[in-house]
Amino acid sequence: MIVTLTGAYKNAGDYLIGHRARALLATHVDSDIININRKEITADHYEIFNKARAVLLTGGPAYQAKMHPGIYPIELDQISVPVIPFGLGWKGQLGQAPEDFQFTESSSRFIADIHARFSGSSSVRDHLTKNLLNHNGIDNVMMTGCPAWYDESKLADDFEFPTSIKRVVLSMPAFPHQQVWDLMDATSQLFPGATKYLAFQAGYKSTHVKNQKEYTAWNYKTIRRGVLKGFRPISFDSDFAKFESFMKSVDFHFGYRVHSHIFSLSQRIPSMLIAEDSRGVGQAQAMGVEPRMASDDSNAVIAALRELIDTRGAEVQRAIETMRSTHATMLDFFAQV
Repeated sequence: MIVTLTGAYKNAGDYLIGHRARALLATHVDSDIININRKEITADHYEIFNKARAVLLTGGPAYQAKMHPGIYPIELDQISVPVIPFGLGWKGQLGQAPEDFQFTESSSRFIADIHARFSGSSSVRDHLTKNLLNHNGIDNVMMTGCPAWYDESKLADDFEFPTSIKRVVLSMPAFPHQQVWDLMDATSQLFPGATKYLAFQAGYKSTHVKNQKEYTAWNYKTIRRGVLKGFRPISFDSDFAKFESFMKSVDFHFGYRVHSHIFSLSQRIPSMLIAEDSRGVGQAQAMGVEPRMASDDSNAVIAALRELIDTRGAEVQRAIETMRSTHATMLDFFAQV
């Protein structure tokens, strides 16, 4: 038996991570998997933890300043089996270097302890996160990519740029950016005749702690503007099945949501990610692609989109080959578990 700790609430991307992680574990490690919501851990769960072969901290940008107890409120001294990070990422500000990031004392101790207790290497989803851990004295870590990279039924499939783009989706950011409106203005020229969508991966209402009201108002303002320009809004709030079905149906994705991008590439659908923070930058770099930033000039991002179309997805092909080759490292990680 394996225990996975995940946190999927509103954001469809979090559901994707858990879904893909459990599929991989069932195929390569153990099909007996108990998933536990990291926000609902009680004293009774420690008996389950200690009956497992390992407790896997699964997916998402968990390497945050208050990782412990903020993200994972668990007491390591009550767990006798390995506690292993699986596909975790770092959440830092756009442009922030890993060496400039600081964990709280509790988080630093937690990270050091779980790596000291495990004889193998933990798994991270990008090189930036690996660099962060290395800078904090953690060497037993391997870059496996995000679990969401791997739909193993598609792993051997080659990428072919679509002969026509009939459905295009712009995944909306977590924070307001003027760049979004400029991209909407350019979409009709970039994708003439296509049905256009604005996708909200975590719903129309913002989940931001401090600025929820302001960001939600901006979302609805953008929806109204988008509708006037021919866009159809769609929400995936807490609905992974809807996310998966819809994203499989589009011909082209571009935008700000890391896991809309990852899902598209895993299905061999052309996609371009625009990074809002270190999560997007880390994923682009891990896939061997130049990061585009939410802080970039809009014209530069539009030009990059045009180049992606003109080259018939050359950088998408490169990203897919990187994902495919990194799969072997993920299998090495599973061999330890």
